[in-house]
Amino acid sequence: MTNPGNWPDPELVKWEGQAKDALQKMETGDGYFSYGSVVWDALPDAHREVLKQLLYQGPVADGNIISKAARNDLFELGLAVRCCFLGECGYSAATYAAYAVAKQGKADPFPVRNGSPA
Repeated sequence: MTNPGNWPDPELVKWEGQAKDALQKMETGDGYFSYGSVVWDALPDAHREVLKQLLYQGPVADGNIISKAARNDLFELGLAVRCCFLGECGYSAATYAAYAVAKQGKADPFPVRNGSPA
């Protein structure tokens, strides 16, 4: 039974639906360079920060991710993947679609520390 205590957060449903719709349109030949900024604008700030971390510091060790919840959402959207790095598993990286989304959304660069990847 649904009650106000277990209803989904309307803001979460809203951004997630917008992002998924725009990503589907990106997969069409005409939409790839048109809908990345729509996805970027739909993402909450935490998701944008994780996406920038993966793009500019990646691959990033799972223990060094800014927000694991946001990273998991990016996995579901296809903007991040699990990967191996230097023979070790337990890393996350951005996908090509994530690069297009950040580039079209005019993302500010994430500060990169010496010694990256994180």
